[in-house]
Amino acid sequence: EDLVARAAELGQPALALTDRDGLYGAVRFVRAATAAGIAPVLGVDLAVDGGGRAPERRRTPVRGGAEVDPRHPRVTVLARGAGAGVPHGVGWARLCRLVSEVHLTGERGEAVATAAMIARHAAAPGADEPAPLLVLLGPTSDVGAALLARRPDVARERLQAWQRVLPAGALAIEVVDHGGPPGTPASTGHAAHLLGLADACDVPAVLTAAVRHLHPQDAATADVLDATRRLVVLDTRHLDRVTTAGHLADDATMAARAERVAEVLGGGAGGFACASPRQRAAALLDETARTAMGCALDDRKDLGIGRVHLPEAHVLGLRPDEDPQAVLAQRCRAAIGARYPDAPPSVLRQVEERLADELDVVEALGYPTYFLTVAEVVDLITGAGVRVAARGSGAGSLVNHLLG
Repeated sequence: EDLVARAAELGQPALALTDRDGLYGAVRFVRAATAAGIAPVLGVDLAVDGGGRAPERRRTPVRGGAEVDPRHPRVTVLARGAGAGVPHGVGWARLCRLVSEVHLTGERGEAVATAAMIARHAAAPGADEPAPLLVLLGPTSDVGAALLARRPDVARERLQAWQRVLPAGALAIEVVDHGGPPGTPASTGHAAHLLGLADACDVPAVLTAAVRHLHPQDAATADVLDATRRLVVLDTRHLDRVTTAGHLADDATMAARAERVAEVLGGGAGGFACASPRQRAAALLDETARTAMGCALDDRKDLGIGRVHLPEAHVLGLRPDEDPQAVLAQRCRAAIGARYPDAPPSVLRQVEERLADELDVVEALGYPTYFLTVAEVVDLITGAGVRVAARGSGAGSLVNHLLG
């Protein structure tokens, strides 16, 4: 909530939450951002194993700590929304399924994705539809690591490998300039190399602040959290930062960073070969804003917040031409004779009237598949010879009585 409030003060149109290895704060974040009038973007920061499988855990004793975690390359995967032409709910659903599959590869903190795994979930749902996920290759990716090691040839090969496995349009370079010393991740020079590679390979590039904390002075708290997560001593050898710049920056600061990176890059390449540093910086900011709007999600239409979530009709074995409400009504009416075998006509009329009223309520609420699902579960239990009882606000209804 504090980050969202600060973003609102700065007039930010969009804000992204990319939790490490999960989607833990997604719902809370989307609610807060929506209430503040900020477009919420959701993603996940994932460790990636280039070998296509999760590696064995390596135990390396360190002074004052238990062990060091394997430092896998990391990428950010964003869910796309309607702004990118993705049908509502598809990007968010794919992101959730990707995270679930990654978690099945290992325990929390050790789960590792593969490029092929990400590509499966990024596949377009239809022939003419865009990819529902966007992969950002930033300073801590395998591409960023190669550039940091001054191996642009290797970086290009790795970028091309990502291009081969991912669907078209599902890849972008993440440029981060935290102003660290030369030769460190997210330094200005490193950011310029990433931008230059993007231009040379005609891959979109976006500028991010890689926010870890609200204000620069909060960097010390991030250090403590990093050391705790990795079970190492709080020492400069183990810090994940070299500056305090991982804070929520304002537009002027981000624009200055864009110009600084473009100035270091110089003439540029690809489609920006003739652009001045100022023009290249402006194009970088434009692409960043366009990407953000393409990944903006709607709290209700994409995440389903405030909507009723019930089993789909096909899960219950119903055909596409079968109406769940009609199936429910038919089943209830077919059970009246067995439930009221000796009832006089006057009682049966009361039963019919009461049943009609209850079915109207069920239909108005959109709950027919819910009642059919509970009925199926109860049938399975009683079919196994196990006693079963229902509880809840609808437990004493005539519909439930007729369903058994």
